[in-house]
Formats: sequence, C-alpha cells, structure tokens
Amino acid sequence: MLSKKYADTDFFLALLKNSDWLKERAKNIYEKNKENICVTPFTVAEIMIVCLRENIPIKETLFHISRIASLDYIKWDLFFTAANYVEKGASVFDALLMAFASANEGSEIISSDKVYEKFDFKVLDLKKD
Repeated sequence: MLSKKYADTDFFLALLKNSDWLKERAKNIYEKNKENICVTPFTVAEIMIVCLRENIPIKETLFHISRIASLDYIKWDLFFTAANYVEKGASVFDALLMAFASANEGSEIISSDKVYEKFDFKVLDLKKD
C-alpha cells in the first residue's frame, strides 16, 4: 500500500488557479500521486479563508478539491454545509462549528457569540448564568 500524501493549501491553489508559479510542479505531483492525496479538515478551513479573502467561490473550490483529495474521518458534506452558512453571513470558523453541530442532532453550541442563535442553534450562552 502506498503512503498517503497530505497536501497543503498551496498545492490546491496551484492546481486550481489559472496561473501560479507552482502549477507545473503541483500537476506533476498530482499525476504521480493522485490515488493517495489527502487533505486535513484544517487545510480545508484555511482554503475557505483564502477563498473569502480572494473572492473565490467557496463551493466550487470545495467541489474541485473533493475530486482531487480524500478527506479522512469527516465527510465532505460538512464543508458544503459550512459554505451554506458562510453564504448567509457566518464567518468560516463559526460556519464550521455550526456544520459539525447540525450533523449531530440535538447538539448545542457553547459560546458567547450571538451568531448561532441567528441560525436557530441551541446555544449555551457563556454570558448567562
């Protein structure tokens, strides 16, 4: 069995951008390792941040990455759910938390942030006794 290759943000951006100084190297690495490329949830979160900063469509980017790499232990649907929350005004990290919570029926969110209530989540408010 070949070892898994955990790719960083710059690898995916090089592949997905029209022009990047790492593009050819990224394409070569992809071709040699395409059956073993993995991505961590943290890298996906970082990519979502870059998408927001650079005005790149999040869902489209996630779709392309999901075709390039496997994601262990977490389903891609979680990130698409988070992207929906982002499109409705949540920050990336708030959206990821809500996606995790929505994937587990009956979950509550512990926070002092009011954003979760706007999305109808049950919140254990840190500001209240």
